[in-house]
Amino acid sequence: MDTSKLSRYDWVVVVGMILMFIALFLTWYSVEILQQLLRGLSAKLKGAGVDTSGYSVNGWHYVSAVLAWLLTVVATAVVILKAIPGIPFRLPLPEALTVMALGAIALVLVLYRLIAMPAPSEAFGRGAGIFVALLATFLVAAGGFLKNGEPH
Repeated sequence: MDTSKLSRYDWVVVVGMILMFIALFLTWYSVEILQQLLRGLSAKLKGAGVDTSGYSVNGWHYVSAVLAWLLTVVATAVVILKAIPGIPFRLPLPEALTVMALGAIALVLVLYRLIAMPAPSEAFGRGAGIFVALLATFLVAAGGFLKNGEPH
């Protein structure tokens, strides 16, 4: 693989995909009501050896999050394939436009998860993972957008 064929914006797309993968393992939502209740009972429960860390879910629990990650993987594959010698790779659309569109769709999917809480917002809180995913998909879309401005 000839990494000299990758521009700095291609690397932005790759970093965005890696961040999105990491974001899937981080907490996206946590149950706030249970955590408040557990804080009140924590002294007695800890003495009994009960885990009081609360309940949370990560990105793997949501189809839209996994689909957003798969879109970033496809965008990264589009960028990386040009660096592999001997593979004739042609797209019907310009590469930068394809990467930007895939990143934008992934960004919309993560925005949907950010806005559409799984339950009433009083019961659930947003975790760091959803914000890392938002940054990651923005990086993929921005990498494609900035790549579009590069001289060919």
